[in-house]
Amino acid sequence: MDELRDNRYDLDIAEPVTTPVAEPPPPPLKYYDIIYGVLFEPVPTMKRVAQQPPLAATLVIVIAMTLIGLLTSLYTSAHGGPANLGLEMGLPLAKAKRFSEALRAAAPMLAILGALFFFVKWFFYSALLHLLADFYGGKGNARTVFVVYGLSCLPTVFLIPLEVLTTIFLPSLATLTTTLASLIVFVWGFILLTIGIREAHLLSTGRTVAVILTPVAVVVLLFILTVVGLVSTLSAFMPVGW
Repeated sequence: MDELRDNRYDLDIAEPVTTPVAEPPPPPLKYYDIIYGVLFEPVPTMKRVAQQPPLAATLVIVIAMTLIGLLTSLYTSAHGGPANLGLEMGLPLAKAKRFSEALRAAAPMLAILGALFFFVKWFFYSALLHLLADFYGGKGNARTVFVVYGLSCLPTVFLIPLEVLTTIFLPSLATLTTTLASLIVFVWGFILLTIGIREAHLLSTGRTVAVILTPVAVVVLLFILTVVGLVSTLSAFMPVGW
């Protein structure tokens, strides 16, 4: 009887079991939060992007940037953007003038083709990065990588006003200035893409860099093998005295 009384006492004083309450998901990112966060606070923003990929907002942002960039290219080509390119390449004045006229005439079509090529590259290259990240041990999904790749191109927005200003005020330095700025934007975008894929696939930074550089390494290797093969083939048909 004493043992039963003790067991009843133990049951009476036992603390109730509480189940942990799941935290509500954070609110979806707004356009301003996406743009400002990716550019200036990439690590926490990419973490939230990995949790809730803003696919529709990313499509709107990238399409808007592409259209603005297309209009900017058309404006700069119509107002002397490539006018001095022939002279900068060392061509004589007459040939430089004809080259500039031909380039200016082809600029609208080149700009449109460039915009279309970007969307094709965005789709296929993000799919390739997802497969490589999965190969390296990642645990993400293709939709997140697609969004991350699109948002990593946000730094190119700074090239738009720079291209217009240099075309208007510094036409002789437009090519050099744009080239240097494009190099900075490329490095910036590479860092953003590294952070985004790292957060999307839960990889280390080293493996993420390997994911991004693997396609580049394969292309370089194939190019080298192709050149070596062509040189070897041509040397077999050359006379011995050459």
